[in-house]
Amino acid sequence: MSDNRIVAKNQADWDATSAAYLRYNHDDKLIQRIVDDPSFAFKRVAWEQLQHHFPDLRGKRVCVPSSGDNHAVFAFALMGAQVTSCDISRPQLDAAARVAERLHLDIDFVQADTMRLDGLLDDHFDLVYTSNGVHVWLNDLPGMYRNVHRILKSGGVYIMCDVHPFQRPFGEGCQVVKPYDATGPFEDETTITFTWRVQDILNPMADAGLRFIHMEEMQDEKDYVHPFWLPLEELIYGAKVNPAEVDRLYDWRENPAMALPAWLCVVCRK
Repeated sequence: MSDNRIVAKNQADWDATSAAYLRYNHDDKLIQRIVDDPSFAFKRVAWEQLQHHFPDLRGKRVCVPSSGDNHAVFAFALMGAQVTSCDISRPQLDAAARVAERLHLDIDFVQADTMRLDGLLDDHFDLVYTSNGVHVWLNDLPGMYRNVHRILKSGGVYIMCDVHPFQRPFGEGCQVVKPYDATGPFEDETTITFTWRVQDILNPMADAGLRFIHMEEMQDEKDYVHPFWLPLEELIYGAKVNPAEVDRLYDWRENPAMALPAWLCVVCRK
């Protein structure tokens, strides 16, 4: 399967679905929560690592590849960083640019493939950050991390926070749907995805020259607005959150997947 076909198919899907995705993720109340408290855009452990390495982000150059909903992008800009948001989908970037204009945030929006990061300067950024749902779309993690290393300054920091690979073998009701080492590609009518293992993520970082600093594996924190255990697709298209159901899903005795880490956070330095 050619790399170009994978990228083109996924890009077409994001372009087609971005309107519904962003109606949900750019809801005024949700954006206001980020304005009121930028930490809301990050998982707790990722926020703690950001605070540890960058107690003051003012004037720091930050790149967010595969920026998606751009929540992290808005948060970094609100904290005074000079932010570059990269995504393969132009409609995603255009929608985020409209939010940034409304919030009077000066953000550079660049259409770029995360595995290539074309057009971004070498040795330029203090921080590169990737968040939930990035790796599942990428077929060339070595290429991604070579370019993350390329655009970071010497001493710059890379932080990722993504769904833990231990969650990937399981489907609804924690039924096993695939072996852990079956990483894809998995193709349906609209997308081509991958379920990388921990080693598939960490080894390309090391091979690219990124020096490992810190890793944490953590459970999801209960959230009645955006619960991790309810499918995002259902929430995007109007599913209502039932607090009692959320409580049940965050009890490992009711939801066995809660016995496994939900998130993987890794910090590296160039």
